[in-house]
Amino acid sequence: MNRNLTTLIVFFMVFVNAAFAQKGIINGVISDKGSGEKIPFASVALLKNNQATSYGTISDDAGAFKLDNLDRGDYSVVVSFIGYATDTINNITISKENATVNLRDIELAVSSVALEGVEVTAMSQTASTKIDRKTYRASDFETAKGGTAVDVLDKLPAVSVNGEGTVSVRGTSDFLVYINGKPTQTNASDLLSQIPANQIKDVDIITVPGARYDAQGKGGIINITTQKGALDGLSVVANGMIGGTRWTNADDVYSHQKLDNNRYNAGISLVYNKNKLALSGAFQRQSRNNKGVGIIDPYIYQDPENSVSGYPGMYYVLDGEGTRPKWYTNMMGSAGIRYDFNENSVVEASYQYSKRTSGRKANYKYDAYFSEQSNGEPIAGTLQQIFNPNDIHRDGWFSNFSVDYRQKVSEQTNWTTSFIYESSDLDQTIDNKEFAYDGERYYNDDTPDFHSFQSDKTPLNAYRFVFDYHRDFDNGSALDFGIQPQWVRLDGEFVYDTIIGNNYWGDTDIESYDNNIDLKRDVYAAYVDFNGTRGKLDYALGLRMEYTDQLMTVASTEYFEYVYGYFQEVGDGRDFSQTDFEQQKLDFFPTLHLNYNMNDLNSLSLAASRRISRPPAKDMAPFLYRRHQEIYEMGDPLLESEYILNAELNYIRRFGNNNITLTGFYRGVDNAIYRVNRVAYDMGNPGGVLLRSYTNAGNQKALGGEIGMNFDLLSKVKLFAGGSLYDFRVIADDELLGESRDSRSTNWSFKTNASWMITGPLKLTVDYSITSGTVTPQGENIEFQVLNAALNYQPEKLAGWTFSAKMLDILGTNQTGGYTAAYEGDQILLRRDYVYDYEGQIIELGISYAFNSKRQKAQKKLIGDDYF
Repeated sequence: MNRNLTTLIVFFMVFVNAAFAQKGIINGVISDKGSGEKIPFASVALLKNNQATSYGTISDDAGAFKLDNLDRGDYSVVVSFIGYATDTINNITISKENATVNLRDIELAVSSVALEGVEVTAMSQTASTKIDRKTYRASDFETAKGGTAVDVLDKLPAVSVNGEGTVSVRGTSDFLVYINGKPTQTNASDLLSQIPANQIKDVDIITVPGARYDAQGKGGIINITTQKGALDGLSVVANGMIGGTRWTNADDVYSHQKLDNNRYNAGISLVYNKNKLALSGAFQRQSRNNKGVGIIDPYIYQDPENSVSGYPGMYYVLDGEGTRPKWYTNMMGSAGIRYDFNENSVVEASYQYSKRTSGRKANYKYDAYFSEQSNGEPIAGTLQQIFNPNDIHRDGWFSNFSVDYRQKVSEQTNWTTSFIYESSDLDQTIDNKEFAYDGERYYNDDTPDFHSFQSDKTPLNAYRFVFDYHRDFDNGSALDFGIQPQWVRLDGEFVYDTIIGNNYWGDTDIESYDNNIDLKRDVYAAYVDFNGTRGKLDYALGLRMEYTDQLMTVASTEYFEYVYGYFQEVGDGRDFSQTDFEQQKLDFFPTLHLNYNMNDLNSLSLAASRRISRPPAKDMAPFLYRRHQEIYEMGDPLLESEYILNAELNYIRRFGNNNITLTGFYRGVDNAIYRVNRVAYDMGNPGGVLLRSYTNAGNQKALGGEIGMNFDLLSKVKLFAGGSLYDFRVIADDELLGESRDSRSTNWSFKTNASWMITGPLKLTVDYSITSGTVTPQGENIEFQVLNAALNYQPEKLAGWTFSAKMLDILGTNQTGGYTAAYEGDQILLRRDYVYDYEGQIIELGISYAFNSKRQKAQKKLIGDDYF
């Protein structure tokens, strides 16, 4: 346990019990009586001895309010909000013995007085901040509709998405995904790419989670809250979209494959609520093609002591360029049922299934030669031209089934139990061919000079049981504790087949690189959370315990010694005959959250937590992948967990319906996992190949700040803008990574989303984002920017219908790239520069219809709503 964080928590517990004892407090939470939805910006007026006072406040984004610094006496509270009946709570007494009065849920009923011909609208904020998270309204990001959760997340300041669709939070792709408050085990980026944006209501970014939540992940948690339905009767929402760039479609000269940016999506969701029963279902299908080109420029130094090429001290250069289209098709269906036995008990079950087909094709023509310089001319007689089609397909399905039961024991006590079963099966194939290049033509009827095919299957089954207990106390504090064991099973199968060409490496007699793994990872967790209020200070203290019992069994180790021989520091002392790799560890994770309300307009919050990052199976699996013409990659089953300290400080300034949030954050990672690069000169390639593996070798630090701004301009324009600026440093073991220096960069981003209500039925939305380049453990990524726009029209005479037109990547800047390098001292052994450019100016036309939208309200509170 981090000593500084533990000391801080102990000091704080003593502090809060000794302070703020002189004045009285009245607090509570305001919600919709029918749906349970929290009501922000409700007015709260204070009466003393039945006489009006000048003191009052409004509820925050979570519906909560606080009236503090109150003298002893008798009070009443009057709560009002437009469209609801006013509620008055009388007989509130502040005394020495009862200094804090918690009114808990104040439920407002919808006003029975109809405002005929008048439509009341409010510009809800795009982003809101709570004590432990930032929440974003997905519906405000119009240009993401028709896409996936990845497209929504790409609009958020703390999040970035690279050209391959990998999602990162504050520079790390290691985070957990929760769906409606329930954790998942499937790879985060894979899962997020299968959730339709049209079905997302809110996104929570929880960078410093409390003890209730899993401690896994450097970047914390992203919680996706899906849309809820109507209060009574049937609600139906249907949508469709088509798009592309028909004016620039063409055939690939090498494969005769159609290159285009065409895409479509169609979906329908239904919700039926009647009395105690609620039923829901949804179906969505999406397809996207992305036309692109790639430029690859790797070179490999011919080490005089190890090279077998005959050109010691020279460079082996591969200048490559060609088409790089990518695609995916995704289908998702979900169903749910909820039954309220009475006001105190409810049971809920849900099932979600999604299936995805995705891939990319790289049809590269390489000029391969030896040169005296890394960017020099070919040495006479060494130039070879190679056509290298490399296809990667990643297909699979994901499903999630959960059952929840909630029991309210009393006004102050409730408990919840849940069971979650998750399963997925992701398959990947890599088909790699090499031909002697003789012009732009169709090669697939020819016999390649080299042909390798590899595939892997990674079916996953995960089980989780949850029991949570909650107790409110009369002084406004609350206690939560629970147990959360989970069991993960993953079976991995890998097949490598050299169909044409040499099936050996160096002098080895290995005939097969096939392998299998069996991963069992059990985590037994328990937690306790205590939160309360002392004067203007809200606090939450937590402690989580997790015991990890992990066993990975590897079927074959016969090529380990040969491959790891290139990683001397990684391979030294290892038993190459070992097939069972076991880890057992007990860890404690303290958490701290503080929020100080200086007044109605200003608040300050502090959060800190210790976390863990257990390595994913893909980094541990000893499968030998040939990712590119010059790159092989293999995991390491001896990888250990990383440990993280996350901390952040937030300041919020409110003025009217506008606010500005400033955030300072720190993330420190110990025992960090790095990708290790080495050059192998005797593995079939004339100038050598790059070998990649993984090891724990050093630490990382990120220190910086973020800003988020919500502005409501004349109730016509809603503007959200946010940005980040932070210092990122990779401090690595020089011997393991071959670096003689640390990698460091100043990273920044700026993102904005503006919605203009031109007229009642017509709205224009424009968003822009730019993200700086950043260092990686052994390289750097380039800057990325994109501009999008959407126009929405809801005709007054066609109730329920919405028509939309979007243009994506208006500037044509959808480009990613960077470089990877391996060093020995100051000598670059290998450098691989790359740029992937995907064509922009994509047009999308959409239509949607909502039935019963006039009467649509949210469902009653779900099981996870108390926590999210």
